[in-house]
Amino acid sequence: SMPPFYELAVARFVRTGSSSSSPSSSPQDSSHWVIAVTFSSASGSLLYQILGTHSDYALAAPASVTLSPPPHQTPQDSEGIPPGYRYAAKAPIGYVDADILPALHATLTTIPIVRGDPTWGSRNWVLDGVNELRSVEGFFVEKHVCEQWINDKLGEK
Repeated sequence: SMPPFYELAVARFVRTGSSSSSPSSSPQDSSHWVIAVTFSSASGSLLYQILGTHSDYALAAPASVTLSPPPHQTPQDSEGIPPGYRYAAKAPIGYVDADILPALHATLTTIPIVRGDPTWGSRNWVLDGVNELRSVEGFFVEKHVCEQWINDKLGEK
């Protein structure tokens, strides 16, 4: 029988505080992007992401979360979500063969992380990761998925 497929998506988190309006924060900092694999609406998602600041970004361990839009977000939901951010939107980009899922983290470890560049952040890393997954067997990224399409879907300026 065919193995199940899980939804592959890009999710966006936004700052919870009002500090996002401060002129010093770049678009990179006001939102945080992750690659998400959703098993079913009930059982939640696995987030793959880089965490940290421009000076010390690092690949985080996959985090199991429930992506609930506010105000339904519970404290349990926010485990694995970067402190100071809340879930804002999700853009499904394709799907992954369940048997191949362990390869996702391994593939993402190969995506270069840029430190010390204030113009580079989680969005760049996610877009690079999505492009890389196109060439990995068992991952299916829809043809129409591109940076502009994801920006529009996520409401990113």
